[in-house]
Amino acid sequence: MRISRSAPRRILSAGIAVAALGAGTLVLAGAAHADSQPVTFQLKDIVILPGESDRALSPDGIYGRADGTWVYAVSSNPLTDAGASLRLPDGVSVKVGVPGPSSSCAAATGTAGVYTCDVVPESSPFSSPVIGASDAAHDGTVAYYGAVFVPRGGNVADAVTRVKTVGSSPANGPTSEQAAEVTVETSDHVARNTVRLTTPDLPAGKSVTQQVTVHAVDPGKLQLHFNSAAGQPSWPTFPTPVGVKVTDSTAAPAGSCHHVTSDLNSPTTIVWCNLPAGDSTISYTLAAQPEMASWKVDVRAEYQVLTWGGGNPVANSTFALQGTAPEPSASPTPSPTASPTQTPTDPATTPAPDATTSQPSTPTPPGSPAPATSAPVVPHPNNTGDTLASTGTDDLAPAVGGGLALIAGGALALVALHRRRASHR
Repeated sequence: MRISRSAPRRILSAGIAVAALGAGTLVLAGAAHADSQPVTFQLKDIVILPGESDRALSPDGIYGRADGTWVYAVSSNPLTDAGASLRLPDGVSVKVGVPGPSSSCAAATGTAGVYTCDVVPESSPFSSPVIGASDAAHDGTVAYYGAVFVPRGGNVADAVTRVKTVGSSPANGPTSEQAAEVTVETSDHVARNTVRLTTPDLPAGKSVTQQVTVHAVDPGKLQLHFNSAAGQPSWPTFPTPVGVKVTDSTAAPAGSCHHVTSDLNSPTTIVWCNLPAGDSTISYTLAAQPEMASWKVDVRAEYQVLTWGGGNPVANSTFALQGTAPEPSASPTPSPTASPTQTPTDPATTPAPDATTSQPSTPTPPGSPAPATSAPVVPHPNNTGDTLASTGTDDLAPAVGGGLALIAGGALALVALHRRRASHR
């Protein structure tokens, strides 16, 4: 599997993801040698609507083997003063101890606005308080939050004090303490971000540049998905190619873009860009093989401002693959716009993942390479950054096979080691 070289190095391949899912204690056993390495993590800026509740503050990715205590702080002011009293913004609430990601969390004794969550390697490391905004929360309300991880046996009381100043140390990639923001934005505010597509047709054997124009009131992530258009036959099942790939992607005057190198029918985001506020033009080039079937293709562009749920700005456009052969005959596919927007799973209502999926222990921040370590690197199960959501490439089947082979190889290695030790007894 290949991803454009411009993609973040910390993106995990589907093969590694499968290996992590299937290896179970094999992965964790390998990580046991990295116990002395500090756990590092990345928090993400969160945007929610008024009326949203129970959204997890857990890290976007965790690097290392989480065994200890998370210490979180939430405040209406930046976390820069150890002596400040923490209070929540009007209309914002924080809960702990309820079923879901906050079940192992509690309010810190004697320190308002600070919360602790105990985690062990056998459970999800993504324990955290959950945050929500009432219907009355004003547009632009900001809550500042931060976290410190304390290894088992560490000084939690010291971290309760230290977490109140994590906003003074800007993060550059994964760190052992970090701060981020939660912003409340109304639907009307989000709708001020606009997306427009320009998608000329693509003849066989040629290349064409298509564009997305984004007017961004807020920084966000643009994602492009391609599907067989309404009334057209369904695309062949990946990895059978359709004969068209993206060869480059850029954002101007600012921003960064990445793309997969597999065909357009790859079951993943094909192009994704991190964009600042302002006006941006995203250009990407499609290249067609000399021989391909004619097809009409739907492009769906979503500018992700909100962290969860629907309501993000979306644009659709249709263009034609002008092939050397007529389109295959098959049952027509339904309109891609008829399906609901695919959105991240609500972490507050999703059962906690088991330890094998939870130890980047990645979108992303995204974009930073994982540290070289034998400890597992695990994305949040609901991560929509540059991690698992964007790993589709040339062939998923070999990746899955590679992941299973890695699991089997690890098991065989353990068996061989056991036999070798037995022979010396």
